[in-house]
Amino acid sequence: MTVWTVIKRFLFGWIAAGGLLVIVSCVKYREFIITAFLNNTWAWINALMPVVIILVGIRYMIRAVLK
Repeated sequence: MTVWTVIKRFLFGWIAAGGLLVIVSCVKYREFIITAFLNNTWAWINALMPVVIILVGIRYMIRAVLK
């Protein structure tokens, strides 16, 4: 057994434990997650829309300059 094997097993163990905790939390707090998601959907859209518009504008300007 090499050091790299031990490190890989350690990391995979933490990833598996984290994934299991996420699944258990999603099942246990399903109603809260759904309510929070539905209440905050418009807030996320309103927060991300200016970022998307800015990124599209920057891309358009770069393409216009490089033509």
